Order: sequence, then structure tokens, then C-alpha cells
Amino acid sequence: MKTDSGESMAEEATLKWSELKKLFQEADQKELINLLHDLYKHSADNRRYVTARYAKVEGGSEILEAYRKKVINVYYPPRGAASRPRYSVAKKAVNDYSEASGDIKGTMNLALTLVENVLKYRREFSGIDEKSYVGGSEMMEKVCELIRTEEGQKLYPDFRERLQKIYQDSKNGPYGIATIEYCISDLEYDFFEGELQDN
Repeated sequence: MKTDSGESMAEEATLKWSELKKLFQEADQKELINLLHDLYKHSADNRRYVTARYAKVEGGSEILEAYRKKVINVYYPPRGAASRPRYSVAKKAVNDYSEASGDIKGTMNLALTLVENVLKYRREFSGIDEKSYVGGSEMMEKVCELIRTEEGQKLYPDFRERLQKIYQDSKNGPYGIATIEYCISDLEYDFFEGELQDN
């Protein structure tokens, strides 16, 4: 429902973080735990987020797999290919996992899963919505940024073969996504001083 100013009632009724923070600081521990419990029960997204934040090593692979399925399901839900994939849902899954877990390797895994599914969907249906097309490049840039961090550099060899396949899939598709190709070839020059072989 919209107000006269065009804002929804939900937006109008939302407290600012500074106001909430003050209220939280004044609340007792039991009250905060009850709030977290209610939020946890409220949605699957909340449960995944909280689990990713606190699972750490134990259960970490299971929660990563849950996020991976969420990314894949945007383009290929269990019933078959999506007719209108929503890139924003896949992007949110990647960002939520990254923010909640702080796990660079898992975030790279999810971001590459998104790129792979954008390319696969584009290849199979000879096209894709603009947000996914742009999003595939955006996620590739995110991976490249992570690889250039101190921790990411150590992980790059683990992802190199997968990145090379993405490079080839992008080049060999109906039309290439230049940013994806550029990011991957740039990494090859920087880390291996070589050029990717075109098949």
C-alpha cells in the first residue's frame, strides 16, 4: 500500500538503525534472544544467514550447498529451466553468504556458480535477460577482486581450471561477455605470465 508521497507503509514505519541500536542496547539478553528466535523462524533466508554466520567449520559445507542450490534454482529450478530468471535473487544469495560467513573460498564458489549458470542459460536459450547478462560480468569482477586479496591469491590455483572453462564457455557462446573474458585472461597474465589457449 502506497502513501501520498509514494512510499509504502512498511517503509514509512521502518525505524532507522540508530534508533534500533539504542533500543537494543537497552534491551536485556533474553529479549534479544527471543527476537533472534522469531527472526530465525520467520524465513528460510534468515535461517540460512544465521547458520552461515555461526556454522563456521561444522556444517559449513551443508550451508554452502544450500546457498549454491538457491543460486542454481534461479536459472534451473527442480521443475526445469526458469522462464524468467531473477538475477537479483541469485546475487542476494551470494552476498548474504559472503556477509554472514566471511568465507572467501565459499563466496568465490557461489559467484562462479552464478556465472556458470548465466552462461549455460544463455547458451541453451540463445539469450538471457539484461540483468543476468550484466550480472554475470559483475560476479566475475567480484571473483577477480577476491582473488587479488592475500587469501584469494592462495586459493587461485584451486579455481584455475574452472575459470578457464568459464573463459572458453564465454568465448564460444552466441556472443561473448567481454568483462568475463578480460578478468580471467588478466588473472592469467598476472599469476602465470601466460595467455589462455583458445579452443
